[in-house]
Amino acid sequence: MIDFNKSQWNLSGDLTIEKIPTIIDLIKKQKTDKKTIIDFSKVTSIDTSTLSLIFELQREAKKNQSHFTFKNLPKNLNSLAKLYGVEDLVSSLH
Repeated sequence: MIDFNKSQWNLSGDLTIEKIPTIIDLIKKQKTDKKTIIDFSKVTSIDTSTLSLIFELQREAKKNQSHFTFKNLPKNLNSLAKLYGVEDLVSSLH
């Protein structure tokens, strides 16, 4: 699911519609550093709700005047982003 380390958060498992609301709730309760790395390397599957998670993370960063760096984004994330017309927003994360 999500493991919070000081300046790096590690996501793991399935990032699907069933799990995203819980992850978002956990993130909102978490104190963030000014710069935090979010690592997707242990994520096994995604769906369109993963895009929602990424956009929510960006909103939280802006609200808290912090910055998230996304690392090891899933390869099929670009395909999902293109399907929904938000590929420019996702490609800027790489």
